[in-house]
Amino acid sequence: MKKILIAQLPYLALLIPFFLVFFLVAVLIAATYSSMAPGSYMTGVKPSPEDAEIIRQYEQLSAEYNVKDTWLVNPGNPSTPGGNNHEPSPDSPFYPGRGRWIGQMVDRYRNDYELRVTWGQLHGACLFWNYAMGKPEIPDTQREKTAKDLHPYFYYKESVEIVCGKGGCETNTVYLLVEAYTIQGHYEYHYEWVTETHGEGEDSYTVTYEKLKDVRQILPDKWQRLKDWMKTEYELKDDSEDIELARTWLWEATRGFDARQEWLEWLLGRYDYGAFVSSAMVPPELVPFFKEAEERFGIPWWFLAAVTFKESSFNPQAENTEPGCYGLMQVSPGNWNHYAPVLGFDPVMDRDNPRAQVLVGAYMLKGYFGSVDWEGDWKEQTLPGLTGYGGFIEVPPDKPYDSPEEWCRAEYASKIWELADGFQNAGGTWPLPGYTAISSPFGWRIHPVTGEKTFHEGIDIPAPTGTPVLSVSAGVVTLAGVNGGYGNCVTVRDGQHLYLYAHLSRIDVEAGQTVQPGQQVGLVGSTGVSTGPHLHFGVKDLAGDHWIDPLLVVQP
Repeated sequence: MKKILIAQLPYLALLIPFFLVFFLVAVLIAATYSSMAPGSYMTGVKPSPEDAEIIRQYEQLSAEYNVKDTWLVNPGNPSTPGGNNHEPSPDSPFYPGRGRWIGQMVDRYRNDYELRVTWGQLHGACLFWNYAMGKPEIPDTQREKTAKDLHPYFYYKESVEIVCGKGGCETNTVYLLVEAYTIQGHYEYHYEWVTETHGEGEDSYTVTYEKLKDVRQILPDKWQRLKDWMKTEYELKDDSEDIELARTWLWEATRGFDARQEWLEWLLGRYDYGAFVSSAMVPPELVPFFKEAEERFGIPWWFLAAVTFKESSFNPQAENTEPGCYGLMQVSPGNWNHYAPVLGFDPVMDRDNPRAQVLVGAYMLKGYFGSVDWEGDWKEQTLPGLTGYGGFIEVPPDKPYDSPEEWCRAEYASKIWELADGFQNAGGTWPLPGYTAISSPFGWRIHPVTGEKTFHEGIDIPAPTGTPVLSVSAGVVTLAGVNGGYGNCVTVRDGQHLYLYAHLSRIDVEAGQTVQPGQQVGLVGSTGVSTGPHLHFGVKDLAGDHWIDPLLVVQP
């Protein structure tokens, strides 16, 4: 790159306008997306009356093209314990093949939603085209072309979940994402059959299902599809550094308003960590990896979860661009390339594998910690190790600390300890103790009132009117009042999820109030659109801004 710059010095006068244009692109797009809060307008730095319609167009395009290539790879032959797993391999991917078209994103773990094309991504890509190509406006044909070019390909398998209790066994159909070819990478998903026992005595029951085992990236460069498209669409020169720079500009701009990060900044600025931390906040798909790491390296799962939240907010694709630290545990490139093979992982294919990220980070922490008495004064015993792991080597001149450990304690370790206390001591709670039957599960159903086929974004738990409804988590009440068809409704947010309690006959909390697991938020009722007394309980993943199966978070 330096040689290229030196060679181009005589032409600097001509190059400066070129770089200014690209700098303007970044600034304009960043300015546009820095204002992406609810209620803002997004077509420019200043609002315009046309924005609402343009957003609607983008949302319609993303909704249409996200399901354009959704395929079932094992129609009529669902996966069962001991049977064919119907999963791809790097040498034999499903893309670009087809199966039976589904026309819906149906993954039980909602990994498809994490990789869907959003309206913000489409708008950012079109804005970049608008600026880079010097066009006066973005025509509808360009919006349509962008959605078509960037849409994902999702491949699913049909599987079953078998629940057995004292009344016999019930088999439910579920769908699992096995491959995704997207602008964020080409991923394969692998599962393993497990049987879990819940409850005690005669009320115990078992659940047999396919649990997510790992996620593997097929492409050496996960951004290859996006960069190839940008090179052609924006007529970029065939220079890998320039294309990567443009890709970074585009992606940072299209990330737009991140609801979870915005929420966390607000939350952490007003409340102590302990006010909203409970084990319900830990993403359910990561818990098995934390517990596997606990078994292998002796570090409690709740401590690993605390380090992960502090490092990445549970985001497997979190990237610190300057040092290049990446993933859930923010491992540096050098450490990743060294330790991933030690634990049997491929540094390239497993870079986005959350299981690999957790195990590598835990392995490194074990090396820093040595022996820790987790039943004793584990906080002070982990301070030296956290000082090393967090990179607190030399105190900067602008920091008021006398030693790296003092610096680490104030800005890093104390936060991890508080999170760990919350994850360890504040477990998730079933919202209706004593009432475990589910009359309407999460997923597609025929609406009991309208008769239409709709997606049920939660579970319905029947119970008599007046039954106490308990918060499953710690958090902050964000809504306590009437909310459309939900009737009397309470929503609670922590750093990861929003929890919805609907159709209440009475509300016992106020907006802005902090609650703890097991605290009463209201009483069961039948307000709003309802056919009888029950609790509609929903859980939304704030990172992906979509509803997930509540049974992944709490069990009866």
